[in-house]
Amino acid sequence: MDHAPGPGKADYSCKAQTQDKHNGTDIVLQNLGAMKKGVAVRAAAPGRVVALRNGMPDIAVTRERRKQIMKQGCGNVIIIGHGGGWQTQYCHLKKDSLLVKKGDRVSAGQAIAQVGLSGITEYPHLHFMVKNRHIKNAFQYYDPFNGGVFEGGCKPEENKSEKSLWRAPISHVGPIIMPPLAAATRITRQTFWQAQTNELPSNIPILYIQARGFHTLTGDIWRFTLNGPAGAAKFAHDVKQTRQRQLVGANANFRPPNGQFQGGTWTATVTLLRNGSVMGSAQSRFEITSDQK
Repeated sequence: MDHAPGPGKADYSCKAQTQDKHNGTDIVLQNLGAMKKGVAVRAAAPGRVVALRNGMPDIAVTRERRKQIMKQGCGNVIIIGHGGGWQTQYCHLKKDSLLVKKGDRVSAGQAIAQVGLSGITEYPHLHFMVKNRHIKNAFQYYDPFNGGVFEGGCKPEENKSEKSLWRAPISHVGPIIMPPLAAATRITRQTFWQAQTNELPSNIPILYIQARGFHTLTGDIWRFTLNGPAGAAKFAHDVKQTRQRQLVGANANFRPPNGQFQGGTWTATVTLLRNGSVMGSAQSRFEITSDQK
């Protein structure tokens, strides 16, 4: 959640791991393959379903579509009331995955839907909100990490675990590095969230490796290493980050030294370096085969 009043951004610990005017907590899936298989969304606390919406498609938002669905930006949604004006809200749910109806009683941990791609979002995730109705028709949004309020100001001295709304306090994490993607064609904005390829032909002219991460900083170094079976050539490449956003991508392209990649199991590893220190890493494995695919 964004704690910085007005323009600018600050999470509950006064870092920049949020985006301006963000009023909830995002829980992101690795790729669309995970969404297709189904990842359950569970009620955060016991209560009653007070509102919901279903039927919106799971489509990554575009500039044109954003204008069309601005009032339904939360996508498919469930809102649960917990008494005393408290509510939790679950956004971007998968179409037709809702397991409850308005008026149903739910228990803590009960599966209520699945994570989706509906509404204003470019990637599959759950946008989770905690709010309380303090005055008529107006809600105050609360950060479950420390109980602070939306745009209420960053107060690190009040960042105490005992004020957390989570059942078990969750520690603040640094940059998140997601498993890289390997592909035979250039990865675009439309394929950025595809599932990892299991097999690639050995005769591809270029092997594209795409890294993805959240909350990385300008000046960070993305280190790509590509390792094949015994005797295969090894590759390495560094990319310096030149822009800072909530979600950042970096890529490296590798050409085979002798016209084709050696068959067998390959491992692509992406490591994020900041001022010489390792901030996180992730890897993916895939097969190179001599079959024409």
